[in-house]
Amino acid sequence: MTPPVARDERTPTAPTVGLVVIGNEVLSAKVRDENGPLLLDRLARGGARVVEVAMVRDDPDRIAAVVREFAARFDHVITTGGVGPTHDDCTWIAIGRALQRPLALHAGMLERMEARNGGPLTPEQQRLAVLPEGTELVGDAHRWPLLKVANVWVLPGVPSMVAHRADKLAALLGGPRPWLCTVFFGADEWVSVPAIDSVVAAFDDVEVGSYPVFHDADHRLRVTFEGGERERVEAAATWLSDQLGTVVRIAWSGGTLPELAEPVRGAGAATWQP
Repeated sequence: MTPPVARDERTPTAPTVGLVVIGNEVLSAKVRDENGPLLLDRLARGGARVVEVAMVRDDPDRIAAVVREFAARFDHVITTGGVGPTHDDCTWIAIGRALQRPLALHAGMLERMEARNGGPLTPEQQRLAVLPEGTELVGDAHRWPLLKVANVWVLPGVPSMVAHRADKLAALLGGPRPWLCTVFFGADEWVSVPAIDSVVAAFDDVEVGSYPVFHDADHRLRVTFEGGERERVEAAATWLSDQLGTVVRIAWSGGTLPELAEPVRGAGAATWQP
């Protein structure tokens, strides 16, 4: 059995993120949420660590409470939804309350909107430029900006608009990508629990995830090992592999590797199924 490798306390920690998805239409299933899954994917690939996701109705007080809590707990907060000009678009009101910042017409945002519109805006259209004091416009002056107040990033709810900004936001918020080693076993999870418990106890700096497989596949159990140091992640994966045996294959991603650049290894590699 491979002994644990000493932990390096200098390993950088990924920035933490709290994600807030806003809208009655999402909670009532009138609209399927596409923004949450997209942002989770992009942020993970970019090296940010999403710690918690909240889904909240168009209720300014409740949105404010969640944003206030998340802003205190996490490095960054991202909200999506509720930033249009209609009666149910209350996100900016809520963020102003959460951060105790009054709302005012933002001259820079108004200028960009008028340039995009080709002329003056109606009072109703100007509502999009009424923002909490201190709101920053991030990005190219000729494009619709990312909007940031303190450590809160505010995105629209339209999925195509969020998709356009997701990669940019992930690049701004991300850090070093953790190493991820996935080991596919032929053993069932329910007989593997003592071994999994032992690796969790021995490697408290490696995040271990255990996922049983019940459909037709070449493995019965998928265990993931994730952490900032490849040596530690590899040692944890080896520790469990030595105890369980029945390794079908091993796959690496993250760290300094391009996504899934290192091929899977093992007898079942040719018949891999997701």
